[in-house]
Amino acid sequence: MSDCGDVKKVFVPSKKEDAKQLKAISGIEISDVAAEKIKFFVQSDKKNPNEYGLRVSVVKDGCSGNSYTMELGCLADAEENGDKVFKKDDAIVIVDKLSYMFVMGSMLDYEQTLLASGFQLVNPNVKRSCSCGSSFSV
Repeated sequence: MSDCGDVKKVFVPSKKEDAKQLKAISGIEISDVAAEKIKFFVQSDKKNPNEYGLRVSVVKDGCSGNSYTMELGCLADAEENGDKVFKKDDAIVIVDKLSYMFVMGSMLDYEQTLLASGFQLVNPNVKRSCSCGSSFSV
């Protein structure tokens, strides 16, 4: 028997369906409502929707350790920085390259209630969050 040392296991999809599922898990899914709201906010800020989108980052903050920041970001800057870019129906979501590992496989949605409205990231990587819901840990 040989010693394999630091050999890393790599998942290689054997079927096209498996490859599609792996891509969906590793990306960011954007709901229809979130896509519409991204385009609305970009246009409201008098920016070109083909050049700007919603930029998502994870920062060290809050009682659980991490929180999300969301703001409008420039696609050209994102491509220059090596950030991840996702698109749906001409809406752009930019994920900071250092934050991507915390949010991959998430679903971006937009929720509107009587008390509050805003983008919500449903993140399967979150292990626990604080009672107020503004911070999380992975």
